[in-house]
Amino acid sequence: MMTEIQINGLKISGALCLVRLHHSTPDTFRLPAFCGIMAGSQINLPFISTDHHSSGIQAACCVEAKHQMLTQKLVDADPMMKGHVSYIPDVGLLTLFPHQSSLKLFVRSLRALSTESVRVLEMASSIGALTYVLDYAQLDAAAELLRSCFKLDGNHSPFRAEFVVRQGTQLKPEPME
Repeated sequence: MMTEIQINGLKISGALCLVRLHHSTPDTFRLPAFCGIMAGSQINLPFISTDHHSSGIQAACCVEAKHQMLTQKLVDADPMMKGHVSYIPDVGLLTLFPHQSSLKLFVRSLRALSTESVRVLEMASSIGALTYVLDYAQLDAAAELLRSCFKLDGNHSPFRAEFVVRQGTQLKPEPME
């Protein structure tokens, strides 16, 4: 008999674009520069993770889908970034909120997603959340799948944020000479 694991909820994001920064070394770590570009144009990053291994440092983040073209324009204008960034459109975040959970929650959720051929593009965890980056078209089905694997606290249904806190996204003018 499989023990029930309780979670406090499931959250589904809106449409996003996954941005990956590739092959940085400690001397050319691009994430601070990238974050500076995004902050300078007030583009939010609702997801960010990094990975350090022998071939270098890589980072992944998400921007709202409607900011993909602006992000590409800003990044392509920076010589340090050009050629080191890739984009995967039409993704979303599925976040589980563990309730005094163990590693079993991660194992069970990842196994359930892979068994149903849900493509996990990225993931991140913390003490308060486990977040998967998935194809946007699969978010609702993945949420229902995970809902069937766990006991939701108080019979909550997966939810979408009713509001999003945003900065006023803008393209900063180039400095005048």
